[in-house]
Amino acid sequence: MTTVAPAAYPVTLYDGPEANGVATIVGTLLGQNFESFPARVKFARKISRPITIVSTDTETACTIVLGTDEAVVFNDVVGRPSVTVYATVDQILDVSQLPMKAGGLLPVGFFTNRGLRVLKEIATRKLVIKGLLTHTVTALRTIALVSVVD
Repeated sequence: MTTVAPAAYPVTLYDGPEANGVATIVGTLLGQNFESFPARVKFARKISRPITIVSTDTETACTIVLGTDEAVVFNDVVGRPSVTVYATVDQILDVSQLPMKAGGLLPVGFFTNRGLRVLKEIATRKLVIKGLLTHTVTALRTIALVSVVD
């Protein structure tokens, strides 16, 4: 296992050096964000079920499991995720640029040009978020966790 974040709330790549590209990207984003925005740890701990991100262009996936002491990013699908995102790497990076407020509950980033483009891709099913309607809070908090802006 490889740890990608500070000791306060570390992000561990379960598969270590064998982690796939999407797991590495997501692990790095989470690690940097928990270090830069320590308040995000509080709402990360509230997400009890796994979150899966599937890269449609590389055909790889990762699953994020957020615990009370650390986050673990696995290769592939693990467990029964409440939210599964199907996106290209570029779409994942676009979503990471969306500002979110109030722990993800106030999606102000969707009212920007980039946010409107993301919403259009969701509406046209180029970016698919399974669980968006049934687990809306978890989906919004996931976006907030990977967002590199505050």
